Amino acid sequence: MNEKIAKALADANVVKFGKFELASGKISPIYIDLRILPSYPEPMAIVTEELCKLIKKLQVDIVAGAETAGIPLAAAISIKSKIPMIYVRKRPKSYGRMEMVEGVLKKDQKVVLIDDMATNGYSKVKFISGIRHSGGIVNDTVIVLDRGQGASENLAKENVKLHSLITLKELLEYMKKNNLIEEEKHKEILDYLEEK
Repeated sequence: MNEKIAKALADANVVKFGKFELASGKISPIYIDLRILPSYPEPMAIVTEELCKLIKKLQVDIVAGAETAGIPLAAAISIKSKIPMIYVRKRPKSYGRMEMVEGVLKKDQKVVLIDDMATNGYSKVKFISGIRHSGGIVNDTVIVLDRGQGASENLAKENVKLHSLITLKELLEYMKKNNLIEEEKHKEILDYLEEK
């Protein structure tokens, strides 16, 4: 477990408990709001540092931020690593050039898709398709947190490897160990994560 990342996410208070509908349509007893990360400069800096280390190993030409949560992460990575950035929309723009990709992307450049997290990975497939349609080569997606609900397997079908800094189970384990979550709530969420 990456304790540094677990602490940064806990410090930024990204974990919410309740009843939430996810982008995947599933109802979840837990919501991870990584969109608030830029509001916490210290945790954001720690996450950015770890993402840069991971991306450096992939030797890419471009970082692509997924609309919207991936954009601030990709921007921070780009500034720190000096790797050029683009961003990719959920759907093509309805005016102008009607592109899904914004920024400079040359044919056959190696691109890594950046996003905050993944549940089943289906939204990532759309982004990857948009980048590939624009001429980019995508073999890797980098996220902060993997909910562990099928994203890795679904992306593998698209010949894309999913890399994450932490899993939801690891974050919950850290929270339990540091008395940030009650035993009963921890068990309830683990039971939910076991359901496919």
